[in-house]
Amino acid sequence: MENRQNSFISKFTDAQKYLGGNSIHDLVSIKYRDNVGRSSYQELIKRFLMAEMDLEVEEVMGDFSGRAWLVQDNDHNKALLVEHETGLEILYLAGSIASLISLIPPIISGWRFVRSRFSGNPSPREIGIEIRVINNNDHLLERRIIRVEDYILSESMSEIAALKKRVEQLEYELRKGKENRTKKRSNKKILHQ
Repeated sequence: MENRQNSFISKFTDAQKYLGGNSIHDLVSIKYRDNVGRSSYQELIKRFLMAEMDLEVEEVMGDFSGRAWLVQDNDHNKALLVEHETGLEILYLAGSIASLISLIPPIISGWRFVRSRFSGNPSPREIGIEIRVINNNDHLLERRIIRVEDYILSESMSEIAALKKRVEQLEYELRKGKENRTKKRSNKKILHQ
């Protein structure tokens, strides 16, 4: 297990160079367990992501245990695709609701299209999806999910709630700052009278 964990730490370290974030703990891996050939990845990238979705795709180097591509949209939201014989891996920055909503659905839609049309797997059902993160103690945590759409919705709702809470906190601080300035002005007027 430790060797596997070290492999993920290395992968996340290299991914952070392209995706950003403060640490490897900010990254998430979505892994589709689905045996496919290399041509499936080329179809996904060239035919679907670049031609159909007009996304920018560039091959990148790193310790990814397979070929990797940086995918960006016009707003510079980013995700990494990693080619494995055992299926597609998508790496993205946790907390980046824009990347989660703007990139992950088209990538997954393209993956389903490629699987059904070019890989000989006409089944629309998901094969096996795992979410993997490195926690603050540098331990690899994995969990299986049934549908990636449910995961995207759940993560999006969590991010929206966190953003709403942060906005409320900022509004409170702004209100308190204004009240303090008003009190200081009132105190100055009283002192000058």
